[in-house]
Amino acid sequence: MLTFVSCSSDDGEDTTAEYYNWKARNDTYFENIFQEASYNIASGVDGWYQIMSYSKNNTDNHSNYIIVNVLEQGSGEHQEVVDGTKNTSDGLTCPIIGDTCVITYRGNMIPSKSYSTIASPDNIEVGYQFDTKWYGTTLVLEEAIYSSFAPNSVVDGFSTALQYMHPGDRWRVYIPYSLGYGSSSSGSVQAYSTLIFDIYLKSFKTKQK
Repeated sequence: MLTFVSCSSDDGEDTTAEYYNWKARNDTYFENIFQEASYNIASGVDGWYQIMSYSKNNTDNHSNYIIVNVLEQGSGEHQEVVDGTKNTSDGLTCPIIGDTCVITYRGNMIPSKSYSTIASPDNIEVGYQFDTKWYGTTLVLEEAIYSSFAPNSVVDGFSTALQYMHPGDRWRVYIPYSLGYGSSSSGSVQAYSTLIFDIYLKSFKTKQK
């Protein structure tokens, strides 16, 4: 999952191609999502966050951030976590980079010429589905397939999201290609692709356990 890297691809100036002008379209798409999140946060809309990647330190570069829309909230206060408070008297409330996370997820690219569908439960338009651990349009937790891995085994944007989630959280996560696969393709994921993930964190286990 999320680790294979192959050669670069972009359909450039061929206006009939599936991924015509893909880099520019993804740049625009992510910037629009960033601005939408900024507006929602400033307006006091609950559940929207801009989280800088754990691997970056330039706060002025929008492509150093992931955008999160909380679809369902588990335990804990998200604002405290986003502000950097991850510990309580009972221990860690979010995974750290070497922990083992148990999750189910679905991944899409942005809409393209042939691929466009409406994703539930927030009814956003997404493109080609390159990976999924459940079937149908609705996530049924009892029927989903779960994967176990550490945040340090996936791309930076996905890893960053996991390190801020609580068990029981379900997030819509928008990852710019700079925190995904960059200028390289990976399987059916095109180069320069914004990654749109629906992630549910079931549980995590610390190294000590």
